[in-house]
Amino acid sequence: MNRALVYSWYEQYKTGIYRFCLSILKDPHGAEDVLQETFLRLLSGKYVVQEEKIQAWLYRVARNCCYDILRRREREQELPPELPSQDGQYAYIERLSVLDLSDREIVTMKVLSGMTSREIGKVMGMTGPAVQKRYERAMKKLKEQEENHGE
Repeated sequence: MNRALVYSWYEQYKTGIYRFCLSILKDPHGAEDVLQETFLRLLSGKYVVQEEKIQAWLYRVARNCCYDILRRREREQELPPELPSQDGQYAYIERLSVLDLSDREIVTMKVLSGMTSREIGKVMGMTGPAVQKRYERAMKKLKEQEENHGE
């Protein structure tokens, strides 16, 4: 794998993948570890990835790594550390905790990473319209939650 090309992908996708992992793991250190692991797997040369499908591949690998960590935590009965609530990025992610995990993933990829419904669908194994519908429902739920807490 061309290291310069991988580095350019890293620069392009690192923030979005980190935020995506953070939304799943709720652990900044774990999210950093998954980000590194994702790109190490790409650099290993064991995988052949078409350039036009790199984003979906990276998010899929990151998602699988996150789920591996969650399963390991569950087996070890560890609780993820508390996130600092003052930082804007963490505060937004904390707001998403009312959503189920897959909806949280969709909102994170769409809002924080700027991915399209079609791109998200490739990562999650769904159609673009299905992703869009789930996104709309999730945003409605977040809005309702804000309105209920505002009263």
